[in-house]
Amino acid sequence: MPKPVGRYVYWSERLVREVIDDNGIQLDPRVKASLKLGVGGGGLDLAGRDREKTTFEVAERLKRKLRRSIVSDFDTSGPLQLVQGASWVEVAEFQGWGYSRNRLTQRTAVVHARTVTAEGQRVDLCLFGGLKNLRGYTIPEDDPVLGWRSSAAPAIEALVASRGMAPSQVEGDVCSFDEEELAVDTLKVALSQGVYRRTDDHMGRPETRAFTVMGFDATEYVAFIYRDVTLTPGRWDFQWEPEMMGTSRILIGAPLWLRTTRPSSIRTYFGSNRVELPPSARQPTAQVLFQPSWQDIDQLPG
Repeated sequence: MPKPVGRYVYWSERLVREVIDDNGIQLDPRVKASLKLGVGGGGLDLAGRDREKTTFEVAERLKRKLRRSIVSDFDTSGPLQLVQGASWVEVAEFQGWGYSRNRLTQRTAVVHARTVTAEGQRVDLCLFGGLKNLRGYTIPEDDPVLGWRSSAAPAIEALVASRGMAPSQVEGDVCSFDEEELAVDTLKVALSQGVYRRTDDHMGRPETRAFTVMGFDATEYVAFIYRDVTLTPGRWDFQWEPEMMGTSRILIGAPLWLRTTRPSSIRTYFGSNRVELPPSARQPTAQVLFQPSWQDIDQLPG
């Protein structure tokens, strides 16, 4: 059987370089001086930096150097900082409100991955990074379908822009979210941003949600975690939010990379691949055709 062909679907050059620099990791072989003999006599030749490291080589060496720091067992007590895993992932473009002082400076992807640990704990990862880091995809700026944007978007923007600082610590952002509330709202964005019908009408159909970009089987992801939040048992009742049922631990951070050895699993949802749901017989027409405005935003989930 032929060896699977791997592909890096997402690669953050900036974050990878930061982790390398911050941890003093030497990726390239040292320049070595060697004696060069020839007709013209002897001389020194510098060898060792004769080629660029490939993305795969950088990733593999980085993992080897940080093997004692990267956690792959999500039952490990936190706070976690660097994690590695495999999961089906969904990618969407995060929708801010455009007025936060701590506004993100580029189009931002929100990646959702989920795993269930050996002890039966559901762990959800909400990872934010530059949309431009998707390799081989140009995402249109305008989505043909409109949908829900979270009222917590400014606080989430502040959290991501400050790399995990509490919103109350970020200049210009004043909000009442505690750590668990903000983590729950961040997960709701990753799971439900862009809905415009009943939530369960969109369940299992990410191509129907506005702002979703793609989904694929990530055979490996490595991420830097800003916030590691375990929900207080009994505090949260998700009986009316089936996509949140079972949520236990939420990790918020940024992906270094997302890789797949199953390129055939990639599904794109943007542009002509977006599916618009027909009006639902279970809702009045006025609600079915509703497209959120800032005045109406509090009527929507989250």
